[in-house]
Amino acid sequence: MASVLIVFASSQTAHALVAGIPAAARAAHHAAHDGRITACDVLVPGGWTPDALCHAEFARLVPGLAIRGVGNRERTYEREVRGEFPDGDAALGPEAALAQWDRAVLAATAKPTDGIVSRHINRPVSRAVSRRLLRVPWVRPIHATYVNMALAVAMTACLLLGGAWGAIAGALLFQAASMFDGVDGEIARATFRTSARGATLDSLTDAATNFAFIGGLAANLWLRGLESAAYAGLAGLVMLMLGTALLGLTARRSGKGVNFDAVKARFLARGTLAAKVVTWITMRDFIAAAAVVLVLAGLAAAALWTFAAIVAAWLVVVLATLARGFATR
Repeated sequence: MASVLIVFASSQTAHALVAGIPAAARAAHHAAHDGRITACDVLVPGGWTPDALCHAEFARLVPGLAIRGVGNRERTYEREVRGEFPDGDAALGPEAALAQWDRAVLAATAKPTDGIVSRHINRPVSRAVSRRLLRVPWVRPIHATYVNMALAVAMTACLLLGGAWGAIAGALLFQAASMFDGVDGEIARATFRTSARGATLDSLTDAATNFAFIGGLAANLWLRGLESAAYAGLAGLVMLMLGTALLGLTARRSGKGVNFDAVKARFLARGTLAAKVVTWITMRDFIAAAAVVLVLAGLAAAALWTFAAIVAAWLVVVLATLARGFATR
């Protein structure tokens, strides 16, 4: 029977939350990646008794692994690691090492398909929010999804009821939703709670928020007497809904759950700068940021005309991509 010893400086550090999971449970999960490990001792000077959260996370993350707390090295172990930061510099000290471990876990939750705005603006903000939410033991990814839904409702209300100032508030809330969109996924990946159901709900929430913003902004302009821009926005919305539905249905039929990334993934896979630029400017993060800038500059009508033109080109690409995919089957 292979066993591992995880060493903590104190009971406090063993129980400390690292990206939402007690450090002892995360370290045990880390050690259990070696399939030969069947037992894990947690060494804390003076002994250690895991709390209820640790017990629950051990059962979820390392089911079947024998865990016990010890006060000294009682036998020879297959491997010994410092529980404060298994892959880091033990000289940092427990608190600094735990903080570094926490940042490293959240940094690893980024997605390779992130757009340029998301990578440089949205992710730093969403990680800061995730880091604080993960200090609350009961927080789950679905709670962040609910917040995004609330932001979408508030955004829609502002657009429909607020006139020119409502358009500004709605655009700002759309950008806030775009920033906060990463939180549920970060929490899920950091705490090993990803699921096809959660990813589908996240994708559907994103799509509904996008539709609500375009439809709400079109209604806002129509109520202010800017009918032509409103009709352009509605035309763009119809094309966006059609393309999104086609992408979602295709992904679902292929067994990947409901997502809308087929075109984005294909373009990014080309690796050329032109393909990346085209992908970036048609992604939600860029569109949300551009919408805020244009609405704040008093160019909401121009924003909808531009949106309609971009979506028309995007829909052509979607149809061509899906047709190519069917032809190669």
